Amino acid sequence: MGPPSDLFAELGRWRSKAEKRGKTTHFNSDIIPDWLNAEVVAAQGAVGVEGAFSFLKQTPLDVRMAAERRIKAKIAAILKERKAQAARAIEQDEPFDYEGMADELRAAVQPELSALMVDNALRLSVEVGIGFDPAIINTEALRWAREYTYDLVRGLTDTTRRQLQEAMTSFVQTPGMTIGDIESLIEPAFGSVRAEMIAVTETTRAYSMATNEMQGLLQREVPELAVTRIWNTQNDALVCPECGPLEGAPESVWSGQFPTGPPAHVGCRCESGISFLTPEQMVAEFAERQAEREAWLRSEGLIQ
Repeated sequence: MGPPSDLFAELGRWRSKAEKRGKTTHFNSDIIPDWLNAEVVAAQGAVGVEGAFSFLKQTPLDVRMAAERRIKAKIAAILKERKAQAARAIEQDEPFDYEGMADELRAAVQPELSALMVDNALRLSVEVGIGFDPAIINTEALRWAREYTYDLVRGLTDTTRRQLQEAMTSFVQTPGMTIGDIESLIEPAFGSVRAEMIAVTETTRAYSMATNEMQGLLQREVPELAVTRIWNTQNDALVCPECGPLEGAPESVWSGQFPTGPPAHVGCRCESGISFLTPEQMVAEFAERQAEREAWLRSEGLIQ
């Protein structure tokens, strides 16, 4: 399994042709497998030319960071505008338009999460060299993004509602409070920090859902394969104590606590990947990774 050495060059030529045309473009090639050809054509229709070929143009981390920036910018713009409206609503004892804010957030986030899921599924498909029906992953991406975004935004709205109620109580009980004071009180609900945390966490979740879908497809298409999800951290000094021990861990270690994979917490940037190793090989590899991590922690003076 795995892609031939000249596959990415051929895909690059296809990308250049599609970018020049600026629309869904078909490409005849003896190198690109029929299943991958179909997936890329379908992805162009689902997420556009740029989205369909993003897995070629940048490293996975670059794609991820770009997605986080886009999602953060969209959410931050909505929250900034709604923050002023919320402050005025509290000051004037008027209702706040929670539903309007929820609709705006859903419209901003849903297509981004859908595109991320399709992109990561394409990347995984090329890496393992096994294809799937493109209609399945595109349909699943749209369905999941629609349903999950509804639940996500409902949770965000409930949190915002509680914070505004607390701010209203403070305003009523504190004579002389200005609208600037109110905005300071509600900053946690409408500030850029919250926008960034949402962007990071939900990007991670979309990537995990793509891995989960790929695992299911592979198990159905090639049932004789041992397909296991593994937990991958960014594996640097910033990895938190909760995620660090999970680096390279097979799903048998973490699926009880995190059945759908990362994120493990708000702001988590871990990812789940696919492995075809046997359970015995997975255990041995995980033990080796743990030994390497422990040696690194000792060398940095972080443990004795």
